[in-house]
Amino acid sequence: MPTLHSPSLSCALPALLLAALLAGCATLDVPRADNYPESSQKKARAVHHWDVLAEDVAARVAATLRATGAPPVALYVVPGADTDFNRGFRSLLLTRLVDQGLPVAVQPGASGLELHFDTQTVRHSRPPGLNYPMPMTTLAAGVAVARDLAVYDHSAAAGVASALGIGLILDGARIAREGPAAGGPTGTEVLVSTALQSGGVYLARTADVYYIEGADASLYRPAPPAPAPTPLKTWKVVGP
Repeated sequence: MPTLHSPSLSCALPALLLAALLAGCATLDVPRADNYPESSQKKARAVHHWDVLAEDVAARVAATLRATGAPPVALYVVPGADTDFNRGFRSLLLTRLVDQGLPVAVQPGASGLELHFDTQTVRHSRPPGLNYPMPMTTLAAGVAVARDLAVYDHSAAAGVASALGIGLILDGARIAREGPAAGGPTGTEVLVSTALQSGGVYLARTADVYYIEGADASLYRPAPPAPAPTPLKTWKVVGP
């Protein structure tokens, strides 16, 4: 008996199998991976950025102390771990606290009012994206493709080339103006936290997260310990 072959059935079979597969996947009891809402994060690229952070922390500490209504007492900034950032940040923080009109102690005092700060670097194994995004080029290509393919399909290639040329000029000007360090997110971040405390009680805390270049991570970490000296070997000299 001859077998009936329907071209329409053959074409529809893959679609039916795909629909069945998707229907089966839809019933899996596994959470779906989703992105966080769009946000922004600053990138520390210069000592000036450390100063901006110190000024912001000093303003928040001053606002907290003034809100208590108590007479001002000397505040001692406890040194952090021995890193380039911690030394520079403490120096900047002392200056900004004095600018806020707060009395700052040179040594730990009887008041017990102390400001502690700490840094933690986090290096992700997978960078979030390119360090040098080209937004104008990307935008130009997207606009050209959407417009030219829908209206002037035959001239799409020329439209994309023209738009990309303009985008490259704008992106090149941006990199020349801001420098390569103005690139986008990196795979390395730093968390800077401060804690104002007295008598074992937290009066205020701050936490700020920044992108940093991977090559700058050593500024936020203590220097590795020096290798232990090799012990000297001694030989017993036996006479003739």
